[in-house]
Amino acid sequence: MKDLADHLFDIIENSINANATEVKIVFGIKNKDFFCNIEDNGVGIKDKNVIDPFVTSRKTRRVGLGLPFLKKAVEDTGGYLKISKLKKRGTHIEFKTDISHIDAKPFGDMASTFVDVIYSWPKVNFEIFIQNKIGKKTSIFCSKEIKEILSYAEMQQKEVRNFIYNSINQELNKIGIDFQFGI
Repeated sequence: MKDLADHLFDIIENSINANATEVKIVFGIKNKDFFCNIEDNGVGIKDKNVIDPFVTSRKTRRVGLGLPFLKKAVEDTGGYLKISKLKKRGTHIEFKTDISHIDAKPFGDMASTFVDVIYSWPKVNFEIFIQNKIGKKTSIFCSKEIKEILSYAEMQQKEVRNFIYNSINQELNKIGIDFQFGI
């Protein structure tokens, strides 16, 4: 995976494969660290060793490289990856990476990744938050709210898709998340 946006897509796809109907993403930049928290209401982690590439719930192939690649990428910058099962149902994934480190991956097109997941899984509710340097979280997108206003057919219009992309991208840029790095 060439950038953090690819890793986010992979994690969200894992949530969907675990039957999640809600996915919440929080991220921000503090000092030179990019951090991300993803929480879903899927079936949760069944195996404690999910970082092992040969531990996967897939039935089509017996290898899962997304989380091991993310772990390696963030640890190469002095960061971390933490994965835990939530008490009732779901999974929480947290990672941090030093974006000033020479081995840091670029962000990639995060807004496009979010638009892709919103349109790929229209029955799933996605909420995206940004967190500022003092810890205040602000919701920048909630697909449930959009679906209450617009029909599925209206959501398919190019103007709506572009509006969602531009709205998310504008908010990400405010905290320093662009295609490359926020430094």
